[in-house]
Amino acid sequence: MFSDKNIVVGVCAGIAIYKTCELVRELKRLHANVRVMMTPGATRFIAPLTFQALSGAAVSVDPFEIPQQDDIEHIELSHWADVIVIAPATANTIAKLASGMADNVVTATVLASHAPVVLAPAMNTHMWENVATVENLQRLKKRFFYIVEPEYGELASKREGQGMGRMARVERIITQILYAATQPKRLAGVKITVTAGRTEEYFDPVRMLTNRASGRMGFALAEMAAAMGADVTLISGPTDLTPPDGVQYFQVVHARQMLEMVEKQYPENGVLVMAAAVSDFRPERFSQNKIKKSGNRLQVNLVPNPDILATVAKRKQALHVGFALETDDELKHARDKLKRKKLDLIVVNNPNIPGAGFAVSTNKVTLLFADGKTEELPLLDKRLVALEILQRVAEMLER
Repeated sequence: MFSDKNIVVGVCAGIAIYKTCELVRELKRLHANVRVMMTPGATRFIAPLTFQALSGAAVSVDPFEIPQQDDIEHIELSHWADVIVIAPATANTIAKLASGMADNVVTATVLASHAPVVLAPAMNTHMWENVATVENLQRLKKRFFYIVEPEYGELASKREGQGMGRMARVERIITQILYAATQPKRLAGVKITVTAGRTEEYFDPVRMLTNRASGRMGFALAEMAAAMGADVTLISGPTDLTPPDGVQYFQVVHARQMLEMVEKQYPENGVLVMAAAVSDFRPERFSQNKIKKSGNRLQVNLVPNPDILATVAKRKQALHVGFALETDDELKHARDKLKRKKLDLIVVNNPNIPGAGFAVSTNKVTLLFADGKTEELPLLDKRLVALEILQRVAEMLER
């Protein structure tokens, strides 16, 4: 996802610094080139050696240290960076950045760089709500800094208890870094509707017909589309996932609700991506009360659910991307679906292939295009799969 991207991580003095270790590890896992710089206070929480081990590169701490290369350390970092992320960003560092100060390697590098800057604030609730902090962040937003707002939860001291100020989850910070790093915004201004997850078809208040889809692929598509500048609507069935920042989110339960929402949010002159695993059938009747056990059999009559893609294809005014999960003759079945549902692109995978099943972070897919072209992708993180799919979508829109 971050292949060939240079990410400089600035670390400030705060207890949330332990999350920054996981952030650096995750960036490396996503193939970013990572270098870390620390304020002097940050080194009192975690030794630079920890971040050197995690990043695989020397850590910058002292801007006045005699350089081992021709360039001064913070100047070299400022030119090397594609994105600078500061996590945790303390109230003190935020104030310094807002004032244009450069008294440590972190603030000096930011001031000397033209790279986009992502801030992940972390502090006491009263510090977060203080008018000085609020005004400083407003000034930085006007300068196009990306702010990953903190979350509500348990704070550092027992006296504080819970409140707003916990540094954002790593996943949210990664999303914002990705948004900052994804240039050009190939889907800027494009309206994209993505469906995700499973549907659930109940035949009494506690029993249902469903499948094992987790929604990870659809959520990854929504996240990557937003990173590429699109105006994203995400429609999902039941899931435990948290919707990505920057998308309009609707949750539904059964197939008819999903059809209704898709028709309402249909992106004319945009893109519809149907990644949801919609149940093909539903119980003919719903019992208001739990069906009691009676004998050794329970007979449930099933009727077909509406075919969402086929329905919206009747008034097709957008680019349509479908998904096909097949366990045999994948390409044959996918080509048939591509033609029947008037798709521009279909993404097919087999859940029996290791790493391509349900509730995993990876997928292995083949892309089939309406013009007959076929492209097989290797096993990749689902966010990388999503990025590959959306790059092909951008190419089709640009023709």
